[in-house]
Formats: sequence, C-alpha cells, structure tokens
Amino acid sequence: MRITFILIPFLALGGPAFSQAPEDGFCIANASRVSHFFITETREGVRQVEEVEPGDTLCANQTSASDGIVSVFESLDSLEGCSRIIARGVTEDLIEYAEFDRCEWSSHHS
Repeated sequence: MRITFILIPFLALGGPAFSQAPEDGFCIANASRVSHFFITETREGVRQVEEVEPGDTLCANQTSASDGIVSVFESLDSLEGCSRIIARGVTEDLIEYAEFDRCEWSSHHS
C-alpha cells in the first residue's frame, strides 16, 4: 500500500500564512486576492497608509499601547471600509473585503 501526501499552502485554506507581528507592534496582512489600501494606526497617533498586494503585510512598530487599529479601503478615495482593534503582537489577516465594516478577518475564525 502506497500513501501519497499532497501539500497545500495554508493560505489556500483561508488560514494565516504571514509572519508573526513584532513584539512592540501589530500587522495587517492581505490574504485576499486583490490589492487594497491598508492603514495601521498606533494609539500614539503614528499612521501608515500603503497599497498592499495579496500576500503582503503592513506593520506598525514601536507602540507602548496594548492595542492599535488596522483598516482597509478599496481605494484612497473610498468613504467606507473596514477597521479592527487588534492587540500588540498580533497579525490580523484580511480574508475578503466587503464595504461597510463587513470584511472577513482571520479573527472571525479563531
């Protein structure tokens, strides 16, 4: 009897495939199939905005707060998007974008 194993990338199964967030920060990762505009914002008010391609990550570093805010928008001129408060040291994966705070996030499956 011969047993064959097929390896499937974890991302294809909808699970996180991104590196762990820095100990003094947090990240938002694009696990969707489309690029989106991601924002990280620390409680100290440090904000980053970047278009993030599928499979890429945007991280905030050097926060002393216990959490921060990550957001995603379809474009720079979009009025509606999705935001999450996440703990320091965590990477939140966007699985699927949907307007009006109806995005699918990795934390929905934990």
